[in-house]
Amino acid sequence: MPRTLSRRALLAAAASLPVLAGAAGCSGGSKAAGGTQQLVWSTYGVGTGTYNDLAAVANTLTQETGRQIRLMTSDTGIGRLAPLINGTAQYARTGDEYYYAFEGNDEYCSEQWGPQAVRLVWTPPGNYGVLVRKDSGIETVADLKGKKFPKLIASTSINRKLEAILNFGGLTGKDVQQVAVTYSGQIEALKTGQIEALYQNVVGANVSELASQYPIRWLNLGGGKPSQYATWKELAPMVKPGEFSKGAGLAKGETAVNMQYTIPIAARADRPKDEVAALVADLDRYYPDYKGTTPDAHRFGTDQIQLTPLVVPFHEAMVEFLTRKGRWSADLQTRQDALLERERLMREAWPEFWKGQKDREDPEAARKEWVDWKKAHLPQLPDTPGTLPGTSSTPAPSGGHA
Repeated sequence: MPRTLSRRALLAAAASLPVLAGAAGCSGGSKAAGGTQQLVWSTYGVGTGTYNDLAAVANTLTQETGRQIRLMTSDTGIGRLAPLINGTAQYARTGDEYYYAFEGNDEYCSEQWGPQAVRLVWTPPGNYGVLVRKDSGIETVADLKGKKFPKLIASTSINRKLEAILNFGGLTGKDVQQVAVTYSGQIEALKTGQIEALYQNVVGANVSELASQYPIRWLNLGGGKPSQYATWKELAPMVKPGEFSKGAGLAKGETAVNMQYTIPIAARADRPKDEVAALVADLDRYYPDYKGTTPDAHRFGTDQIQLTPLVVPFHEAMVEFLTRKGRWSADLQTRQDALLERERLMREAWPEFWKGQKDREDPEAARKEWVDWKKAHLPQLPDTPGTLPGTSSTPAPSGGHA
């Protein structure tokens, strides 16, 4: 089995995160059913749309079930995931770190981490993409050639998505003027001309304010040939093209297609089945009570949660829930089984692999070797039809709107 974070490292990571009473005012009551009465969920920082969504959900569940839920926040992927792995938090709403931790890639390719037994619990979709000012003359991704394009500081995962978007237009990072900027600094940089495009969620106060000041255009990522998506599986395997409406800058009835992926609620594989079953049942049952509380809360609906691309297994309780709801399929089960086998093989191989790497001073070399080892030794995962053009069928528009 792989080594997990040392107790000291885990406790240090957890201690650095503020624990916030995310609408956890109830002290617990008789209405709570199944599993732990008091829960901690880790997530993004206060004021983010992701935090607001989760706070609204937690508040509703506390009021309706009596189950106390506290939100623990962090601005970093490791800060959100470490409490989940060490047991300080029972659930985490994470960015792409759920995938990289499952694979043991990037910063999780280390003695303290290695591949982790992460499971998906609830997967609301979101739409993200590149926008430009309408007066920029940029109408397609191909038009970005030679333009000032963001390279986000300390955001490897999004930079890979930006590369995938450029590839869609037949470009690479060498074809644009890459400008180092933070994610939060992009909007101001666009206003001042430091960059000519930015990557953003299609909803949110900041992007809506930008659209009210400057007409904006979302660059279309739909309708491409399979070759235009050829690098997406490697650069951003959790992503697919998804249609949205009601995003910032869109007129009534107007739609666009950009990247769609989930910011999921995740748990460890050993989270009790009855507890997870009770949680997902409550997320479904009380959806009418929280769906209108934030711009994106409606995307938590059972009919909207995102099932593909499936890059990390679902928790067994969620598989049973989806089966009862008629949303599970033979293709998904095949992919689920393949991921579980991949996890087994990675975790078995990790100790011996790392034993040969521990004296290496260059972490990037170890990370590359681990990726190369997996390509050489692990079975290829079966495609889930419809995830990307060229994988059997073109993905349908998302069940909800951004």
